[in-house]
Amino acid sequence: MLPSGSTAGPTRLLTTRGIDLIDSPMVVYDLICKKQHRFEAWFPNYEEYQKQADKKLISCPTCGSTRIEKLPHACAVHVKKEQPAPVPKKTEKAPPGPPSPAEFKEMLLRVHHYIKENFEDVGSRFAEEARQIHCGKTEERSIHGTATPEERAELTEEGIPYAILPKPELDS
Repeated sequence: MLPSGSTAGPTRLLTTRGIDLIDSPMVVYDLICKKQHRFEAWFPNYEEYQKQADKKLISCPTCGSTRIEKLPHACAVHVKKEQPAPVPKKTEKAPPGPPSPAEFKEMLLRVHHYIKENFEDVGSRFAEEARQIHCGKTEERSIHGTATPEERAELTEEGIPYAILPKPELDS
């Protein structure tokens, strides 16, 4: 990447003894000189960047200044194909506390309202309808209704998924 306003000129290649630059992963740093010219430079690793910066071997391609600073940048990681990707560290956040009784009641009312608006009420035929949907005998759709404890046990035994929702206590 060339700084704005500059033209392509002779290219200076840097080599590092004992490091194969073609097969090694490279780090790219955004740099800025004392005259505020921004440019990027590639290095085999941070240590090599630091060595070259300490010895004033890095120069601005626009003005030639060797007073260079590294700008903050977003991280990028290159992983060789045979290496597994690093596992990101999980940030330990405290789980939220349990909802208060009033919050729980509000959530339950919202769930029941959503189900009433978006699920077909099949009443006491719930087990029969769920079984037919599961076996592909009738169209797949969202249903709700009631089932006896025996019907629920049969559905569980047959591997038919369902969920039991407690009924909210409504204020009179």
